[in-house]
Amino acid sequence: MASGLKSSNQQQMRVAVIGYGKLGAAVAEVAEAKGWTVVARINKGDEWTASGLGADIVFESSTPQDAVNNVLKCIAANLPVVIGTTGWHDRLEEIKDAGGTVFHATNFSIGVHLLNEMSAYMTRTMNKFPEYSAHIKDVHHIHKLDAPSGTALTLREVVRVNGGDTTIDSVREGEIVGIHELSWNSEVDVLALRHEATSRQGFALGAFQALLWLSEKHAKGARGIYNMNDLISKIQ
Repeated sequence: MASGLKSSNQQQMRVAVIGYGKLGAAVAEVAEAKGWTVVARINKGDEWTASGLGADIVFESSTPQDAVNNVLKCIAANLPVVIGTTGWHDRLEEIKDAGGTVFHATNFSIGVHLLNEMSAYMTRTMNKFPEYSAHIKDVHHIHKLDAPSGTALTLREVVRVNGGDTTIDSVREGEIVGIHELSWNSEVDVLALRHEATSRQGFALGAFQALLWLSEKHAKGARGIYNMNDLISKIQ
């Protein structure tokens, strides 16, 4: 994935992380390993201003309740933002109306993107067999705030736009990083597509690629709302 997005400006970038939880910390670690400087690590309750961050770009990974307001503050300061928080998409129009350069993803994993692509094909195929019913299983650690996950909701939308219908079962237990499974069940068998994240490193690497890609877009004067489809099309 990284081979398609190298940049000579990579060493000079300064990133602020708003929401320094598991994902934020993992992204900060990758950014520093790539030669970037993490200029701010913002936790819930910290006082901050976008202009005072001293950043070239922001990674937002706070909570569904705070994410949109955080992003709007950064847009007002002409800072590009990559959003790693999920559960806020009912307010997407507010971010679109504000302008700016924003990248959002319900999941930064290349594997999840491939799961969605395979699910689209399988849904179109399985629509021909009414004896099967579709179901999504969404399993995460007990600390995850939203249920269903953003990834599960995206997967459900993939099924919907390809003519199918599905239910979602969300489970929160232990320290499971993330499992998403789309299955088709009949009285005699089950067909399933499954993605299991075994480490947050995959999310962090994908998020860093989004930061790098968006910083280059912003430097060229691009404004707009982008997502993983835009990033993956560049790599492909």
